[in-house]
Amino acid sequence: MMFSRFDPAARAVVTLAEQECRNASHYYLGTEHLLLSMAIMTPPDVLDRFRRDGVEPWQVKWACRASMEPASDHPWEGVIVTPRVRRVIELAASKKAEGLVTPIDLLDAIVEDGGGVGARVLASLSSISSPQAAERTRTAS
Repeated sequence: MMFSRFDPAARAVVTLAEQECRNASHYYLGTEHLLLSMAIMTPPDVLDRFRRDGVEPWQVKWACRASMEPASDHPWEGVIVTPRVRRVIELAASKKAEGLVTPIDLLDAIVEDGGGVGARVLASLSSISSPQAAERTRTAS
């Protein structure tokens, strides 16, 4: 992965997400783990976004934990990064022409990707949603 392009706060998000995987006995790192780590150790720019969209970190934590799969009986061989998280990380890095990827870049990439548990949690809690989801909502009305 391209963690060399991550600022210290974004690296801390990924490190905590990996720890949350282990805490939940999950063998995979999904967008829900990234989002959960941002809600636990909320960087100021992510906190501003949450609050702008009418949610508090505790609500994101609760919704993430409620949406997670039960503990796995999978043999422990370490944490596997899901293909979606790889795409989210690549998307965050590609949007950053200069400078380092920050936690808000990761949050924006989760939203822009629009799939995965993390995006569904955000969409269920607030007005944070992908442009595609917003368009589907408008056309369904």
